[in-house]
Amino acid sequence: MVHLARKHDGQSVVRSDDIAESEAIPPSFLAQILHELKRTGLVTSRRGKTGGWRLSCPPSEVNLLMIVEALEPESLGQVPMAQGESGSVVNKLWEELRQSSRQLLTDCSLESLTTSAEPMFYI
Repeated sequence: MVHLARKHDGQSVVRSDDIAESEAIPPSFLAQILHELKRTGLVTSRRGKTGGWRLSCPPSEVNLLMIVEALEPESLGQVPMAQGESGSVVNKLWEELRQSSRQLLTDCSLESLTTSAEPMFYI
């Protein structure tokens, strides 16, 4: 998604082979990820010789929670019912962690990941 965000101009598409090579992701695994992102509406594709992938909306409108929920919807799911003497204390902590994680991911846009400083070279 960061690769697509860096290339985003609203019209151009990026070939999946280019993404796989640039991001060191096996092409077959990347295909599964891209199809899931397409199913959830975060990316679109164009078929054919000049085909490829692009974001469905500007990177500033996509937060990391949207991506996590698209690819791993259960990862930030509900905390299980409290059990045992310490269950309620432990569950309270897990719920706080879940909420903090969700907020952190919500606050981080895809665009913010594309503006990281490039390495500086000194002569």
